[in-house]
Amino acid sequence: MQTLSILPLILCCCIALGHSLGAEFGLLGCFVDTGDRDINGLNGWSTIGPYSVTWNSGGTVELSSMTLQLCSEICAYGKFRYFGVQYSSFCFCGNSYGRHGKAADSDCNMACAGNSAQMCGAWGRNSVYRQVYNRPDSNHFTLADRDYVNLTSTSGPFYRNEQPVRSLTECVYRCDADCQAVLFHLDACHLLRFAVLPHELKTEAGMFVTRV
Repeated sequence: MQTLSILPLILCCCIALGHSLGAEFGLLGCFVDTGDRDINGLNGWSTIGPYSVTWNSGGTVELSSMTLQLCSEICAYGKFRYFGVQYSSFCFCGNSYGRHGKAADSDCNMACAGNSAQMCGAWGRNSVYRQVYNRPDSNHFTLADRDYVNLTSTSGPFYRNEQPVRSLTECVYRCDADCQAVLFHLDACHLLRFAVLPHELKTEAGMFVTRV
C-alpha cells in the first residue's frame, strides 16, 4: 500500500478546517428483509442518541416523522456505515447489508411517513443507504479501492475539478480544506469532499487516493 505525506500543507490549512457531526448518504438500492433482520446494528440497544429503539421489530427506531435525513441522523449517533428505511416509518442501522439478497428497485415504493416525496422501502423491503462521514484531519493519503454511491449532498457540490495538474502528488497537495480524497487522471484532478466516488465519475480512469 502506497502512502503519501503532505506535511508542509498542515500548518497552513489546519486553522480553517471544520467538521459536521452528521453524515451525507447515498442510495445503494432496494434489499430484502425478513424477521431475521438484514441490518441489525441496533439489536440490544435501548436508545440511540435521543431516540428509543423498538426491540420487537428487531432493533429499529420507528417514528411517524421518518425521513431519509432523520434516519441518517439517527444512525450517525452510532457511526454506522449503512441505514435502511422500511415500511414508511422504520429506521435500521448497521455495518453490513444484503445477506437476504437484492430486490427490484420498484419494490421499495412506500413514501416516507415524514416526507411523501421520499421513498422509505416497503413491507419486507429496505431502501438501503451508505453513510459517508467527514474524516479527521490527516496529512497522509493512500491508494484506495473505488467505492461508488449516488450521494445525496446537503452542503454543496460533492467534488470540484482542477486542471491542468501535472502529477498525482500535485493533485494531493491541492486536497485541503474539506477535501477527503482525489481522483487523478492524465492532467485532471478531481477533489472530493468524501472518500467515495459519485456515480458520474464511474467511467473516469485514474488513481483514487483517500485520507487515512
